[in-house]
Order: sequence, then C-alpha cells, then structure tokens
Amino acid sequence: MVCTRSNSAHASSLSAVVLAAVLATGLSGCFFVQEAAESTVGAATEAAGEEVGQAIGARVASAANLPTAGTAQWNQFMVSQAQVLFGYAFAANGMWPAEATYEEGEWVRYEFRTADGGEAGFQTMERAFLKTAGDGNEWWRVRAQQQEDAWVYEALINPERGEVVRLRSRDPEGNVGEVPVTERTVYRSPQRLTEESIEGATVGTEELDTPAGTFSTRKVEYTGGMGGGTVTWYLAEDVPGHVVRYRTQGNQGAAWVSTLVEYGTDATTTLGSY
Repeated sequence: MVCTRSNSAHASSLSAVVLAAVLATGLSGCFFVQEAAESTVGAATEAAGEEVGQAIGARVASAANLPTAGTAQWNQFMVSQAQVLFGYAFAANGMWPAEATYEEGEWVRYEFRTADGGEAGFQTMERAFLKTAGDGNEWWRVRAQQQEDAWVYEALINPERGEVVRLRSRDPEGNVGEVPVTERTVYRSPQRLTEESIEGATVGTEELDTPAGTFSTRKVEYTGGMGGGTVTWYLAEDVPGHVVRYRTQGNQGAAWVSTLVEYGTDATTTLGSY
C-alpha cells in the first residue's frame, strides 16, 4: 500500500514495485498474463532467499532485446521489466517500513551494488511520489539506469487496493507508450511492517556517510523474512521515505546493498501522464 505524509489516510509504504521481471518486483505488480505476472512478482520478492546479487542481474533484461515499440511484444517486455524494477523500488524481501512516507514531489535515488561492490543488474534506481489525483489514486515514478540505458515508468496506483491501475513507460530508445494494465499485474504492495515491529527489530544506531550526505540512522534488522535470509534497513527521518540504505542477504551468503545517492522535492511527470 502507498504511504504519504500528506492528506492520504493510507499511511502505508510504497516499497518495491516489482522490477518487472525485476522492474516489477516492486515500485514494492505487472501485466503479462495473470499467472505469469504473479509468478514473476513472487520470484522477485523471494530473490533475497537466493544468491541475491546474481538474481537481480539475471532478472533485468537487456535493452538489446527490446521488441519493436507499439507491438504486443513490446508491451509484454515493458511489463515484465516493470515488475522487476517496481519490486526492488518498493520492497526489500517483500517488506517495507510502515513509516516510509512521502510528500508530493519527493524523490529518492539509490545506487544498487552487490555487497562486495560488484554490479547488480542496474546501477541506480529512482522512486518518486509525483501527485495525488482527484480520485485519491497516486502517481509514482520508478526510473532505473542500466549502463547507458534508462527505463522510466509512471504508475497510477490505487493505495487502498495496492494495485497499479494505469502505467506509462519510456524505453531506452525513447519510445513512450501506455502499457495495458490488468488487476495486480504490475505492482503488489509489500508486507507493511508495523512501527512496533520496527522498534523491536532495532539493533542500534549508526552514522552513515553516503553520496547524499551524512545521516544518523536507526539500524533495523530482520532474519528469515518473506524470502528468507536477512534484511537490514538504516532509517533517518530527514530523508523522503526515511530509508538511507537497505541490505538484503540471501540464505547462501550473497547480498545486495542499496545506498541513497541523491534526493529532492521537485519530482513531476516526465511522460505527460497527467
């Protein structure tokens, strides 16, 4: 479910929108056939239980395989990619802190790496809360940078149902299109951790130096989460969404780390979505 600090009564978290095959893993859904979408989403949220860094790399598709824009194949490709990216943008191991709230226009950008500093399929991931529509639905953007290629998605999310109801996208070649959306195919809201659970999982505080600045953070750690393994959050209230860094480690030792590199308050549509 989407969380905002403003007038939304649904103060839940928008964690990973299923990065599409990684893209729709989060943006904490996707649109193939229903069964295929749910399978991809489930695999993405459980990636933390595998060799995580390798799982991310395997699920992010290459722009070299991009089908012709405007075709059914292009729509399916963009959906699967969205599932993966949304999953990692909005969730870690299928969960997200309940306090991860955003005001309209706030955005964050994270660098994604494996724990040993290696590549993790894409280099940066941006998540932005763009606008609350008149009917209460919310526009969010997920942008992933993969070498020279940028994948951009703007999704209208129903926060009560935790579903994407409309999706626009831009592929690395600059093609912009409306992608067909069916129920629960692009985004599946993560499990929302209660504030009490977060407090119980707090193991200490830590000063973090990041490209976005130095932050005094609260370290929150869970073992054996939705996908197994361990997930650790570093939270600071002065950052949109409160997440400065998060780390997911699989059952077999591999891990990926997402670190804040930039944030701001001026996000708006770049795809003419409203």
